[in-house]
Amino acid sequence: MSESTQKCPSCSETVPLEYSVCPFCGFGLLEYELKKFSFKPKLREVFIRIYSFFRRPFETSEEFGVATESKGTNILLLIFSLFLSLRYYVVILKANLDYEFVVIIGNADAFHISLSMGLILFLLTLFLMPLIVWIIYKLLFALGTWLMSKFANMLGSETTKKQYRTIIGYAITPIVIGEFLGIFFTLIGPSGSLGSTGGVNFDAFASYVTNLYTSPVMLVFKILMIIMWVIMIIYTTIGLRVVGKMNWVSAAISTTLPIAIFVYFFYFLNLFG
Repeated sequence: MSESTQKCPSCSETVPLEYSVCPFCGFGLLEYELKKFSFKPKLREVFIRIYSFFRRPFETSEEFGVATESKGTNILLLIFSLFLSLRYYVVILKANLDYEFVVIIGNADAFHISLSMGLILFLLTLFLMPLIVWIIYKLLFALGTWLMSKFANMLGSETTKKQYRTIIGYAITPIVIGEFLGIFFTLIGPSGSLGSTGGVNFDAFASYVTNLYTSPVMLVFKILMIIMWVIMIIYTTIGLRVVGKMNWVSAAISTTLPIAIFVYFFYFLNLFG
C-alpha cells in the first residue's frame, strides 16, 4: 500500500486515498476518518475554539472539518437560551406586573406567607425557562442545519452534517452576544403601567409588548441583531468555503438564503425571537 492509497477498515481492500466511499463494499471512508478524529473538548477548549474561529477563521475551519463535535454548540445554545429567558423576564418587569401569592396557615390574622410574583417569575426564568427554550432551539437547530446542509450539498458542498453543525454551532457566537446586549436594550426601553391589583387583561399586556418592541430603543436592538446575523453569515460562508470546497458565491447563497428566511419569520414577524 503506497502513500496514495488506503486500506478499507471493512473489507481490507486497497482503495485510492481520495475516495470517500469504498468502491468494493460501500463503506464510508470519510465518515470513518471523521469519527476517528472527533473529540470531546473540555469547557476551556470550547472557548479557545470560539476565539480561534473568529480570529483565524480559515485555519480553524479546517480544524472543524476534521475535529467535529457538538459540545460547543450545546454550550452556546444554553447560554443563548439563558439570555433570551432573562430578556423575557425583563419584559415582564418593565410591564410593572407586581402580584403577590399569599399562603395562609391557621388563622388569617395569626400567620401568613406572601411570595412576590416577581420572585416566582425570576426563579422560573432562572431554572426552568432556559431549559425549555434550550430544548426548543436545539430542535430548531437540528432541523435547520439538516435542511441547510442539504441545500448546501445541492450547490456542490462536500460537508457532512456533523461538519456543518460544528461550523454553524460556533458561528452563532455573535447571536449569543447580541442576545446578551438585548437584555440591556430591554432595560432602557419604555415601561408599562399594568398595575398590581385584579387580573391583567392579556390584550393590555400584548399591547405593551408591541409598544416596547416598536420603540426606538428596540429598533436599534433589531438592527444590532441583523449585524450579528451578517457576521454569522460571513463566518459560516468561510467555513463552507474551506470545509465544503465550495466557491464563494455558492457558499454565500447556501448560507444567506436560509438564514434570511429564519430572521424574517423569527425577528420581523416576532414568532419566536
